[in-house]
Amino acid sequence: MKLAQYHNHIMYCLNIHPGECWSENLEAICRYSLKVKEKVCPTAPFALGLRLSACACQELGPELERFRAFLNENSLYVVSLNGFPYGRFHGRRIKEEVYLPDWSSPLRVAYTRNLIKILAALLPEGETGTISTVPASYGKEQKDTVIPHLLEVAEFLAQLEEMTGKHIVLALEPEPDCFLDHLDSVRKFFQRLFAAGAFAQKYLGVCLDTCHAAVEFESPLAWLGKLDEDGIQVPKIQISAALRAKDSGNPRQIFLPFADEVYLHQTRIMVNGSILRFRDLPEALAGNLPGEWRVHFHVPLTWSGNGLSSTAQLIEDEFFKRAVRAGGKHFEVETYSFGVLPGPKPPVVDSLCGELEWLIRKLMGNR
Repeated sequence: MKLAQYHNHIMYCLNIHPGECWSENLEAICRYSLKVKEKVCPTAPFALGLRLSACACQELGPELERFRAFLNENSLYVVSLNGFPYGRFHGRRIKEEVYLPDWSSPLRVAYTRNLIKILAALLPEGETGTISTVPASYGKEQKDTVIPHLLEVAEFLAQLEEMTGKHIVLALEPEPDCFLDHLDSVRKFFQRLFAAGAFAQKYLGVCLDTCHAAVEFESPLAWLGKLDEDGIQVPKIQISAALRAKDSGNPRQIFLPFADEVYLHQTRIMVNGSILRFRDLPEALAGNLPGEWRVHFHVPLTWSGNGLSSTAQLIEDEFFKRAVRAGGKHFEVETYSFGVLPGPKPPVVDSLCGELEWLIRKLMGNR
């Protein structure tokens, strides 16, 4: 849905629904998204946060006209794509594979160009599009081809805008333990990126995920402020929550149910003012250390569990106010790990509606 006053959009990311090929994506829209729209946004157009794998991109191409007709018939629209996971994202071990191919690979370039063509075909007139993508690469190795590949895509976006008038921004999504993780790493990387091609400043930016910032004990509000100072745009913001336990008595007992074999759950523990960093939750659990734990496990914004809280409560009201008033933002609820959330949970439609309503209240209350 669109918040007209400052030209912002609200959506949820369809990566919560299993679906690797296009037919599975369309089935999820019909089965879930239309029901969410009916409850949250029954009388106005509803934005879809599409997640398209490389396979789904290939299959959707010939079906674009039919899909556009479907969108119009159901009062749906698309301004943003999740172009992070290239391949399968549910139902088997993903872990570090989710970052591959990274931006050092021509495969990532080709996949992203396909996403751009699809979004350009779907993007409503007068709207800016966004595509979120991997944060350069996993790990801290500096790969020489990353910046040339990103500049190649920025040039493609510039040519697209010149030919069609469609403006699309590729937004890199920083994540713990990746080449872009902390705020400082992002600022330094974009300085190098823009020094190599100043024109890219219009087409490359950051997708700020509030879960990822919280896991690193960093403030989303500070991110917005510093990136704005540097002239780095933040066109897409994923409003998501990490697991949190403060001064937990028995971390192993509390967190063990969340140590699934599908996703990577980077973990940080604040102990006596120092932050201990672990690649995945099982490694952190081996030490069973006291302190404040934050775990990269996307739980619903409205979630609370036995002995646990989430980082949703840590997102500052001033952050929402500043982001809303900046305008032109794509706010996306992202809870892809809902399927591996342990214990009883509400139906997915009810959970998504609760999250979207939570976000709408936050945004409308901070205009």
